[in-house]
Amino acid sequence: MAMAESGEIGMFLTRVCSILVGCCMVLSSQGASATQPTPEELARRWVEAIKENSTARIRALIHPACPQNSISPEILARMVQGGLPETYQIETSELGPREELQRIYQVVPDKQLNIKYRTNTPEEKARYGLGKGFPIARASGEWFFVICVKPT
Repeated sequence: MAMAESGEIGMFLTRVCSILVGCCMVLSSQGASATQPTPEELARRWVEAIKENSTARIRALIHPACPQNSISPEILARMVQGGLPETYQIETSELGPREELQRIYQVVPDKQLNIKYRTNTPEEKARYGLGKGFPIARASGEWFFVICVKPT
């Protein structure tokens, strides 16, 4: 009978461990989604999209309040085209007065996200340019690009 009891205890402990591992996985995934990404995290995702020249990846980074019909395919392409030099710097800066921005954008941006290219030769400067910059705003604790301008 002692063997049967130890087998039952082993099965019980195995079940408890499985439940604990499952709970830890759920808590871990909730913690990961509850973090509030920074503009730098948005820039990291942008760099990945540029490296892949993927407008589909960049489209996922557009502010959810931007109407889909206001997202220009040309701007999406410009956001990812051209590649990246070996060295670049991520910067955010404040934007002008909110009243002026409200006249231009359907969703009012909070900041400007820039990738400044650090080129070493005239050839690199000619190939890559100086960098890229687009406005960004928060939605649900995350940062997104705001490329939806009001129709003129």
